[in-house]
Amino acid sequence: GGERRQPRMYWPRCPRECRVYVGNIRFGTRWDDVREHMSKGGQVVFGRIIKQAREDPNSPSGVRYVSRGFAIVQYATPEDATKAIETLSGTTLNGRRIYVRPDESRRGATKGATDAETPAEE
Repeated sequence: GGERRQPRMYWPRCPRECRVYVGNIRFGTRWDDVREHMSKGGQVVFGRIIKQAREDPNSPSGVRYVSRGFAIVQYATPEDATKAIETLSGTTLNGRRIYVRPDESRRGATKGATDAETPAEE
C-alpha cells in the first residue's frame, strides 16, 4: 500500500533494559543518521533525538524545538541494547565521539521538554 504511516507518539512496550542513552550528538544530526549508526549494535525499533522548546518570535507557533544533544534508542531486545553499549560507545557519529549507556530515565514520566511533547521522528 502507498499510504503513509502516522508517526507513533508513544514508546513501544519494552523493558527499560531495551533502551540506551546516546550522548554528545552534534546539533543538526538527523534521527535517520542516529538510527543507521546505532543499528550496528542491533535491531533498532524506535528512538528519538530529545528536543527542548525555545522561544522563537520568527516561528508561527512562537517556539521551535532544538536538539538537547542526546537521543534515546530502543532495541528489539535487552541483548541488542547491551551489545550497542559495548560496541558503539566511543564511536564517531557526524564527526563527534558519542557515548552510549543504559537509559536510566523513565520515558513519558519526565517533566519539562520530553518526548511526549515533540512529534515522533521515524
